[in-house]
This record gives sequence, structure tokens and C-alpha cells, in this order.
Amino acid sequence: MVPAGLIFLNFILKIIFLGRRDIAMDEPFTIYYSQAGISSLFEILKTENNPPLFFLLLHFWIKVFGISAFSVRFLPFLFSTLTAPVIFLTGKRFFSVGSGIVASLVFTFSNYHLAFSHEARVYPLFALLTCLSMYFFFSLIQNPGKKTPFYLLTLINVLLIYAHFFGFFVIGIQLLSGLIFPDTRKAVKVCLQALVVTLLFYLPYFPFFFSRFFASSGGTWVPPPVISDLYTMVWRFSNVPVVTVFFLVLLTAALVKYLIVKGNPSEHPSPYQKVLLVWFFVPYLAIFLLSFRLPMFLDRYLVFTSIAFYLLVGQAVIYTWGSRKIVFYVLSGLVVGGMLLTFKPNLDNHRRPKEVVEIIQGMKRGNTPVFICPEWLEHGFTYYYNPVYFKDYGKLRLNLQNNSIFPVSHPDEIPQSIMETATSVILLEEWPEIVDKNNEVLKKISDRFNDCREIKIPEAYRVYYFSRKK
Repeated sequence: MVPAGLIFLNFILKIIFLGRRDIAMDEPFTIYYSQAGISSLFEILKTENNPPLFFLLLHFWIKVFGISAFSVRFLPFLFSTLTAPVIFLTGKRFFSVGSGIVASLVFTFSNYHLAFSHEARVYPLFALLTCLSMYFFFSLIQNPGKKTPFYLLTLINVLLIYAHFFGFFVIGIQLLSGLIFPDTRKAVKVCLQALVVTLLFYLPYFPFFFSRFFASSGGTWVPPPVISDLYTMVWRFSNVPVVTVFFLVLLTAALVKYLIVKGNPSEHPSPYQKVLLVWFFVPYLAIFLLSFRLPMFLDRYLVFTSIAFYLLVGQAVIYTWGSRKIVFYVLSGLVVGGMLLTFKPNLDNHRRPKEVVEIIQGMKRGNTPVFICPEWLEHGFTYYYNPVYFKDYGKLRLNLQNNSIFPVSHPDEIPQSIMETATSVILLEEWPEIVDKNNEVLKKISDRFNDCREIKIPEAYRVYYFSRKK
């Protein structure tokens, strides 16, 4: 009954505003390229930091259900909805019913996971596969000789690393846990066998994996972290600061109790609790430290650690006060209630591409040139400017240019003939400094036109309308 109830609750809470937010950020890119033919899709992903699994799933989904915001988001919404009962079952089987209920409800009322469930991206699938992988890994710790968990762990881990490159962190958690904890070592041989089979299935993609790794090693758009980010990221997991502090107090109380009673064998952590600690702390801290060299400490990349954090919170309540039922019920109510009271089902992504397009359409007269910087904004712009162009895969840019719309990332990409003959120009920007550090595109246009009118749209869009200098 509990898994069914969790599915129903997640379904209702997350579907209400599923199509409300504008398609924005990386969604247009994902949707556009998912329309490509299978062979073309693999060619595209050779130069992109995205494994193919979610693109393939969305490709076939689009063929049936189309590209509306509700449609393309229904698939990640479904993955997010299914994650809640897996968290509960993991808690129930390997920890306790109470911690499973607490962790799954914290996940259910997480704004962090709600945002991902309303985004046509891979992260809800990544979270679901992580939960399933760890569930079957725990099953192998419990019974290393059982074949079914071995086969399922292998299958899920193959899907995991074809879904997101950080899936290798999950496999690393399992191997590290098996090596450092004596009571999990019986599962090491089985996990190594599963890893060998997993890597065999990944062999065709290894050249692209290493290519993208070395390409990213030159730097990413993510800024280097600061110490406070360690707290801020947990804040993202926990909705608001007051809930974050409460969770950290619970975890600290559990640690204090362990230090006090660690001489008592009956109080020693179970192998599953030890793995849970590794699952959260090792990748969380490792990614933070690695980010000083290669910045990647980003909320979406850490989605797989958030599940461990929720289970740790549930365990902290049980471990510290589980013997006192009244205290347990009160604390569990505070944990879940804190998330519930700060839950925002109508969460905004603070992106207004539809509004931007409407503004530009209102200003554009005939062949008035429109420049879009960076050039990858073309996908989100076209999604609302002309859905027919967006669905005309492979001809999107040509269709835009035929309407005097030019995606650019460098001033040299601006056609000189337009600069000489146009009487007015429109420029759309969103974080142009990523590709144009000194905003040379804006400077080049400003040098040739005047009477500039600037419109700012939350959160990072800017629209400029220029007229010819006399």
C-alpha cells in the first residue's frame, strides 16, 4: 500500500503544473536533437557531454506524443514519480520502515527534485537508476550468491552509465564499499563480475567518453566552488535554510550518539549504513575537491547523492531516537512537515523565452535582422518563434536565416552586408560572456547603430533594439 500511495502522491503533486513553465535552458537542445534520426543522433552526441540513453527514450516518446511542454516533460516526471517507492523499499528492506517512509516523503516534497521532474532532461532518470542500482547492490551484500540481483545490478549499471557519465561514481561507490568494509567484501567478487560485464557493454561508447572527458578537462562553464557551497548544496536538497539546519542537527546528533556508544557492539552500524555514508560523503566531497581543478560541483550533477542524504536523515531519526516512539513520531513529523510546508508545486524556473519571442516579434518589421548570442539560443528561440521550423530537423538555422534571424557567438559571424544596409537591428542575449567574454557582438552593433532600447527579462535575457546612426 505504501509504494502505491507514494506513486499516487508524487503523480498528483508533480503533474499539476507540469507544462506551465516555459521550455528553457537545456531543454530546447535536448528536445531538438532527440528529433534526429538514430544515426544522426549518435553523430551529434560524439561532440556533446551527454550519453545517448535519455535522448533515445525521448526520441521515440516524441514520435508518439509530440513536443509540447507537457509531453516532453511527462517522461522525466514519470521517472521521478517512480523513484519515491524505490527509496521507500530500499529503506524498508535494508534499514527500517520508518526511515524508508521519512526518506521517500522528504524526496516527494523536495523542490529540488520537483524542478528536475518538470524539466525535459536526464536527471530524474539518473536518480531512479541510482536508486535501483544501490537497491540491488544492497541485495548482493545481503545474499552474494543470489543470481537475480547480480543480473539486475549489471543491467541497471549499464543503463546508468549510458544515462549520465556520473553513473561511474555510483559504480565506484559500490566497489569502494566492498573493498573497505569487511562485512561487505563477500559482495566484491560479484560486483567485480558485474563491472566487467557492464564495461563490456560500454566498450562501443568508450572512445566518446574519453573524448568528452579530455574536452571538458580544459574547463567548463561552471565556476569553481567556495567552501560555503558545501552547505548551499545541502540547502538545495532541503528546500529552505531552517530545514537544512534541522537536518544537519539530526545528523550531528546521530554522530554524537555513535561516538558515545561505539564501544557497544550492538550499536555498531550495519553494512548498509556504512555504504550509505560512502554513497553520500565520498562523491559529495570528491566532486567538491575535484571542482577546484575542473569545476563540476553543480546541483544537477549531484542528484545521485541527494537520495543518500534523504536516507541518512531518515536513519538519523531512527538511530538516535527510534527507541522512544513519541520522540520518533515528533521528529519524523518535523522532518516531513518542514519539507511539506516549504514545498512549492508551482515552482518557477525564472526563464521567459516565450515572452522574449513575443517582444521580438512585436519589434521586428519585415526583414529587420535579429541576432541571437550565444548561437545555441536558436533552439529555445525557435521553439516559440515557429514550432514548424523547430520540428524541421536539420533546416532550423536555414529557416531562421531566411527570416533574417542569425545565431552568432562571435562578432565576425555578423554578416557585413547587414551591418551596412539595415536601418534597425535586434539583439537577443543570454549570458553572452560564456562565448564572447568582452561582449564584442554587442560592441560591434553599438558602434554602427544608436537609439538603443534595452529590455531585461528575468533571469538573464536581454533584448536590444538599435536604429541606424545618422
